[in-house]
Amino acid sequence: MSSRSISWEVTSQTTPDAFERYVYGMADLYEVSGVSDHDRLNFYNHSRTTLTDVGAVGHGRSVRQTLARSPATLRRSDVDGLNLLVNRAAVVGDADGRSVRAAPGAVQLRDLSRPVASRLDRVDVTTLIVSRSVAPACLLSREAHGAVIPPEAPGARLLTAHLTSLDELSASLTDDEVEAGIQALLLVAARMTGFEVSLAPADVAALQRSVRRQAKGFIESRLAAGEAGITNDAVAKAAGVSRASLYRAFDEDGGVNRYIQDRRLHHARRALRRRSGAAPTIADIAYAYGFASPSHFSRQFRARFGYSPSEVEPLSPPRDVSLSDGPIRHEIMVGWLKALQDIPDLG
Repeated sequence: MSSRSISWEVTSQTTPDAFERYVYGMADLYEVSGVSDHDRLNFYNHSRTTLTDVGAVGHGRSVRQTLARSPATLRRSDVDGLNLLVNRAAVVGDADGRSVRAAPGAVQLRDLSRPVASRLDRVDVTTLIVSRSVAPACLLSREAHGAVIPPEAPGARLLTAHLTSLDELSASLTDDEVEAGIQALLLVAARMTGFEVSLAPADVAALQRSVRRQAKGFIESRLAAGEAGITNDAVAKAAGVSRASLYRAFDEDGGVNRYIQDRRLHHARRALRRRSGAAPTIADIAYAYGFASPSHFSRQFRARFGYSPSEVEPLSPPRDVSLSDGPIRHEIMVGWLKALQDIPDLG
């Protein structure tokens, strides 16, 4: 994958089904509701997005609406990771049971694996979405989900300036420059929110990134080939290090076994979404991805995603929405973000 930029400016006057296309294109990212009849008739959506190997950065404007990731959305969505955003209008909502209020210009954090609902006076948002493997663990903690940095805080002003500049310049930057800008933004966010964890010395961190890159590439290649029996010894050998060094390199991921388990669950969930009817069965998928039994798989799946394998739902378009090419292309961004879940950060 290499970076690309997409943009559009449409209204219901120029594209009669603009609202319907917008709702469908956003469905795997956020569920859209609360749009008045007046705003449907006068709907508009102006968006630009630059897509990279670590995520997407962009800006969008649209009408007053509610954006949510409900339990049902989470069950069918292939998009995961961290959403850092700045909306220029007021936002009220709920983040997994916690009330959220953000003044215009506040910086907000959302873990896309947790429920969230936001009522926006209008959409005027600059946003960054990165895959889960790229986001600092501290920004994916329960405490960070729904966190708001008020616009008057120096940290919010710094993050907003950085995010805005990255959005405006990303289309003209190289892939490496965009990714460096994203990594810097995430580091600043970790520090400014107060959720930062201790960082290893630079030389140790560089070595561990190299070990993780080799190990993750090996793990992913085995799972993609349908080989779920992955031992720590095999991973260590592929990375060219001892088991002790491998374990230290994966401390930030909760351990190499937890990482492998998470990737097994990810591949199993994608297999569940791609089923035709009841084939293959949940038991077939459980065994295929190395789980001891269907019940063990179900327990681990629920613990990771918050719902059972039997609740996984495929995403199908409503019958009254055409899928012919049109000017609103949120599905390109969503498809890109889905693909990132199959290309874990190798750093």
